[in-house]
Amino acid sequence: MRAAIFDRIEPEAPSGLPLRSVQTCSRHTVTALLLLLLLIPFVVALAFGCTFLIVQAAAAPAARAIVAQQPALVLQILAAITFWAFLLGLPLKRLLDRLAVHRTVKIDKAMVTVSEGKNFRSWTWTAPLNSFVGITHHVRASLSGTRHELILVHPERKKSVLVGVADRMLQEDIDRVAALLSQPVIPPRELYRLNSMWPRLPKFNRWRPAHV
Repeated sequence: MRAAIFDRIEPEAPSGLPLRSVQTCSRHTVTALLLLLLLIPFVVALAFGCTFLIVQAAAAPAARAIVAQQPALVLQILAAITFWAFLLGLPLKRLLDRLAVHRTVKIDKAMVTVSEGKNFRSWTWTAPLNSFVGITHHVRASLSGTRHELILVHPERKKSVLVGVADRMLQEDIDRVAALLSQPVIPPRELYRLNSMWPRLPKFNRWRPAHV
């Protein structure tokens, strides 16, 4: 899951190993439910309209004649339906993703274990701590403000793990967490590199805290 989904993490910063971090997005659950209630009528109306058009086109001889005579019009209608389905479906999916989503992260000196779930499903995955490529300090901006994140970056982007959040973060805080996890400090842009780029960036060439 993307780190951006989670707006609450306890504890907010790791203090020692083994670390157990509980991450949720409960702060926006009420807002997500309200928006979901507003979107549902539009989705239902769109589905009903599409079903009605399909039934009419299949059952009415006049509608079938129009389809045969003006195929371009049919394509325009299908394109409009697809556009509105995407326009309503994307925010609906994001709202559903925020409901009841959770993640528990456990980190010891050798292994990272992540248990997460959403949409009434849950799963667990593990990865060796030395398979991660470093710690990055990422500043995320949104309508509610900015937050500073510490992310343990994995070559597979979906396995990158949020390990700390704060309204403000000093370099000494970043270095302390990096030293605790025995990871180099890497620039935020590394978080967005494609998986195929990682083999070109040997770990021993990446940035490390000055005192490590």
